[in-house]
Amino acid sequence: MAETSTKSKLNTFYGQKMNRKFNHKYLCKSRSFRAVFRESEFNHVNFRGAIITSSSFKKCKFNGVEFLGTNLKRCNFEGAHFKNTIFVGALLEGCKFKNATFENVIFVNMNFENVKFLNLSNPQIKILKEYPKIVASVDLQTILDDLIGNRFISTYKVLHTSTKKINHLNLKILLETFSEENLIKGLEILKVKNTKDIYTVSSLINYLKRELCV
Repeated sequence: MAETSTKSKLNTFYGQKMNRKFNHKYLCKSRSFRAVFRESEFNHVNFRGAIITSSSFKKCKFNGVEFLGTNLKRCNFEGAHFKNTIFVGALLEGCKFKNATFENVIFVNMNFENVKFLNLSNPQIKILKEYPKIVASVDLQTILDDLIGNRFISTYKVLHTSTKKINHLNLKILLETFSEENLIKGLEILKVKNTKDIYTVSSLINYLKRELCV
Protein backbone atom coordinates (compact mmCIF):
# COMPACT_ATOMS: atom_id res chain seq x y z
CA MET A 1 0.00 0.00 0.00
CA ALA A 2 2.80 2.42 0.89
CA GLU A 3 4.57 1.67 -2.36
CA THR A 4 1.43 2.50 -4.39
CA SER A 5 1.01 5.74 -2.47
CA THR A 6 4.60 6.73 -3.18
CA LYS A 7 4.17 6.10 -6.88
CA SER A 8 0.91 8.05 -7.09
CA LYS A 9 2.53 11.04 -5.44
CA LEU A 10 5.29 11.08 -8.01
CA ASN A 11 2.72 10.70 -10.77
CA THR A 12 1.33 14.09 -9.76
CA PHE A 13 4.66 15.84 -10.35
CA TYR A 14 3.44 17.50 -13.54
CA GLY A 15 4.89 21.00 -13.75
CA GLN A 16 5.33 21.18 -9.97
CA LYS A 17 8.16 22.93 -8.16
CA MET A 18 9.59 21.47 -4.99
CA ASN A 19 12.59 21.30 -2.72
CA ARG A 20 12.49 18.15 -0.60
CA LYS A 21 14.24 14.94 0.38
CA PHE A 22 13.46 11.50 -1.02
CA ASN A 23 14.95 8.81 1.22
CA HIS A 24 14.80 5.05 0.61
CA LYS A 25 12.12 5.05 -2.10
CA TYR A 26 11.21 2.48 -4.73
CA LEU A 27 9.80 4.67 -7.51
CA CYS A 28 9.67 1.95 -10.15
CA LYS A 29 7.79 3.02 -13.31
CA SER A 30 6.85 6.37 -11.78
CA ARG A 31 5.97 9.31 -14.03
CA SER A 32 7.05 12.94 -13.96
CA PHE A 33 6.97 15.65 -16.65
CA ARG A 34 8.25 19.22 -16.51
CA ALA A 35 8.76 19.02 -12.77
CA VAL A 36 11.30 21.16 -10.94
CA PHE A 37 13.22 19.37 -8.17
CA ARG A 38 15.68 22.22 -7.54
CA GLU A 39 18.10 21.48 -4.68
CA SER A 40 16.21 18.31 -3.73
CA GLU A 41 18.03 15.30 -2.28
CA PHE A 42 17.61 11.70 -3.41
CA ASN A 43 19.13 9.08 -1.13
CA HIS A 44 18.97 5.35 -2.02
CA VAL A 45 16.12 5.82 -4.51
CA ASN A 46 15.40 3.26 -7.23
CA PHE A 47 13.98 4.77 -10.45
CA ARG A 48 13.76 1.47 -12.35
CA GLY A 49 11.73 1.98 -15.52
CA ALA A 50 10.59 5.46 -14.51
CA ILE A 51 9.74 8.17 -17.04
CA ILE A 52 11.01 11.55 -15.84
CA THR A 53 11.27 13.86 -18.86
CA SER A 54 11.86 17.58 -19.41
CA SER A 55 12.41 18.04 -15.67
CA SER A 56 14.93 20.15 -13.78
CA PHE A 57 17.28 18.71 -11.16
CA LYS A 58 19.47 21.81 -10.75
CA LYS A 59 21.78 21.54 -7.74
CA CYS A 60 20.17 18.29 -6.62
CA LYS A 61 22.09 15.63 -4.69
CA PHE A 62 21.90 11.98 -5.69
CA ASN A 63 23.39 9.43 -3.31
CA GLY A 64 23.03 5.71 -3.93
CA VAL A 65 20.45 6.28 -6.67
CA GLU A 66 19.75 3.81 -9.49
CA PHE A 67 18.46 4.85 -12.91
CA LEU A 68 17.72 1.48 -14.52
CA GLY A 69 16.13 1.82 -17.94
CA THR A 70 14.92 5.25 -16.82
CA ASN A 71 13.74 7.76 -19.43
CA LEU A 72 15.45 11.04 -18.50
CA LYS A 73 15.18 12.78 -21.86
CA ARG A 74 15.70 16.54 -21.81
CA CYS A 75 16.36 16.71 -18.07
CA ASN A 76 18.63 19.39 -16.67
CA PHE A 77 21.18 18.25 -14.05
CA GLU A 78 23.12 21.51 -13.89
CA GLY A 79 25.18 21.73 -10.72
CA ALA A 80 23.91 18.36 -9.48
CA HIS A 81 26.11 16.02 -7.44
CA PHE A 82 26.05 12.27 -8.06
CA LYS A 83 27.55 9.85 -5.53
CA ASN A 84 27.46 6.04 -5.72
CA THR A 85 24.91 6.37 -8.50
CA ILE A 86 24.21 3.87 -11.30
CA PHE A 87 22.83 4.45 -14.78
CA VAL A 88 21.94 1.30 -16.74
CA GLY A 89 20.45 1.65 -20.21
CA ALA A 90 18.96 5.00 -19.22
CA LEU A 91 17.87 7.47 -21.89
CA LEU A 92 19.85 10.71 -21.59
CA GLU A 93 19.07 12.33 -24.93
CA GLY A 94 19.02 16.10 -24.56
CA CYS A 95 20.20 16.00 -20.93
CA LYS A 96 22.49 18.71 -19.58
CA PHE A 97 25.16 18.12 -16.93
CA LYS A 98 26.77 21.56 -16.79
CA ASN A 99 28.92 21.91 -13.64
CA ALA A 100 27.65 18.56 -12.35
CA THR A 101 30.05 16.64 -10.09
CA PHE A 102 30.54 12.90 -9.75
CA GLU A 103 31.79 10.51 -7.09
CA ASN A 104 31.91 6.81 -7.89
CA VAL A 105 29.32 6.81 -10.68
CA ILE A 106 28.76 3.91 -13.09
CA PHE A 107 27.25 4.05 -16.59
CA VAL A 108 26.35 0.69 -18.16
CA ASN A 109 25.25 0.11 -21.75
CA MET A 110 24.60 3.80 -22.41
CA ASN A 111 24.24 6.03 -25.47
CA PHE A 112 25.79 9.44 -24.86
CA GLU A 113 24.76 11.09 -28.14
CA ASN A 114 23.23 14.53 -27.69
CA VAL A 115 24.21 14.64 -24.01
CA LYS A 116 25.68 18.00 -23.06
CA PHE A 117 28.48 18.92 -20.64
CA LEU A 118 29.14 15.34 -19.49
CA ASN A 119 32.89 14.74 -19.13
CA LEU A 120 33.27 10.99 -19.65
CA SER A 121 37.01 11.17 -18.94
CA ASN A 122 36.27 12.08 -15.32
CA PRO A 123 38.12 9.48 -13.19
CA GLN A 124 35.10 9.28 -10.89
CA ILE A 125 33.01 7.94 -13.77
CA LYS A 126 33.22 4.29 -14.79
CA ILE A 127 31.77 3.27 -18.15
CA LEU A 128 30.86 -0.35 -18.87
CA LYS A 129 29.92 -0.95 -22.50
CA GLU A 130 28.33 -4.28 -21.66
CA TYR A 131 26.48 -5.66 -18.68
CA PRO A 132 28.99 -7.61 -16.54
CA LYS A 133 28.93 -11.37 -16.14
CA ILE A 134 30.05 -12.77 -12.79
CA VAL A 135 30.71 -16.46 -12.16
CA ALA A 136 29.72 -17.07 -8.54
CA SER A 137 31.38 -19.74 -6.43
CA VAL A 138 29.28 -22.69 -5.26
CA ASP A 139 28.92 -21.27 -1.74
CA LEU A 140 27.96 -17.82 -2.97
CA GLN A 141 25.53 -19.23 -5.53
CA THR A 142 23.88 -21.32 -2.81
CA ILE A 143 23.11 -18.33 -0.58
CA LEU A 144 21.94 -16.30 -3.58
CA ASP A 145 19.55 -19.11 -4.50
CA ASP A 146 18.27 -19.21 -0.92
CA LEU A 147 17.49 -15.48 -1.03
CA ILE A 148 15.31 -15.76 -4.13
CA GLY A 149 12.45 -16.55 -1.77
CA ASN A 150 12.98 -13.34 0.20
CA ARG A 151 10.01 -11.17 -0.81
CA PHE A 152 11.75 -7.83 -0.31
CA ILE A 153 14.94 -8.80 -2.08
CA SER A 154 13.17 -10.39 -5.05
CA THR A 155 10.64 -7.56 -5.43
CA TYR A 156 13.26 -4.84 -5.67
CA LYS A 157 15.68 -6.92 -7.79
CA VAL A 158 18.72 -6.00 -5.73
CA LEU A 159 20.30 -9.45 -6.01
CA HIS A 160 18.26 -11.06 -8.79
CA THR A 161 16.74 -9.73 -12.00
CA SER A 162 14.34 -12.69 -12.09
CA THR A 163 13.77 -15.98 -10.27
CA LYS A 164 16.50 -17.53 -12.39
CA LYS A 165 18.98 -14.72 -13.03
CA ILE A 166 21.44 -13.01 -10.72
CA ASN A 167 21.85 -9.23 -10.80
CA HIS A 168 25.43 -9.45 -12.06
CA LEU A 169 26.11 -5.72 -11.88
CA ASN A 170 25.16 -5.52 -8.21
CA LEU A 171 27.06 -8.73 -7.46
CA LYS A 172 30.14 -7.21 -9.09
CA ILE A 173 29.79 -4.09 -6.92
CA LEU A 174 29.31 -6.19 -3.79
CA LEU A 175 32.40 -8.29 -4.49
CA GLU A 176 34.41 -5.10 -5.03
CA THR A 177 33.23 -3.88 -1.63
CA PHE A 178 33.44 -7.07 0.47
CA SER A 179 35.53 -10.20 0.46
CA GLU A 180 33.53 -13.20 -0.71
CA GLU A 181 33.70 -14.64 2.79
CA ASN A 182 32.21 -11.51 4.36
CA LEU A 183 29.63 -11.18 1.61
CA ILE A 184 28.39 -14.71 2.26
CA LYS A 185 28.27 -14.02 6.01
CA GLY A 186 26.29 -10.86 5.41
CA LEU A 187 23.85 -12.52 3.05
CA GLU A 188 23.30 -15.28 5.61
CA ILE A 189 22.25 -12.59 8.08
CA LEU A 190 19.99 -11.11 5.43
CA LYS A 191 18.07 -14.40 5.31
CA VAL A 192 16.81 -14.07 8.85
CA LYS A 193 16.78 -10.35 9.69
CA ASN A 194 14.61 -7.43 8.62
CA THR A 195 15.36 -6.29 5.06
CA LYS A 196 13.05 -3.28 4.92
CA ASP A 197 14.12 -0.33 2.73
CA ILE A 198 16.78 -2.22 0.76
CA TYR A 199 15.82 -0.84 -2.64
CA THR A 200 19.32 -0.31 -4.10
CA VAL A 201 22.72 -1.96 -3.97
CA SER A 202 24.03 1.03 -1.99
CA SER A 203 21.41 0.50 0.73
CA LEU A 204 22.31 -3.21 0.79
CA ILE A 205 25.98 -2.31 1.19
CA ASN A 206 25.16 -0.04 4.13
CA TYR A 207 23.05 -2.80 5.68
CA LEU A 208 25.82 -5.39 5.33
CA LYS A 209 28.45 -3.02 6.74
CA ARG A 210 26.32 -2.43 9.82
CA GLU A 211 25.64 -6.12 10.36
CA LEU A 212 29.25 -7.15 9.75
CA CYS A 213 30.70 -4.18 11.65
CA VAL A 214 33.14 -3.39 8.80
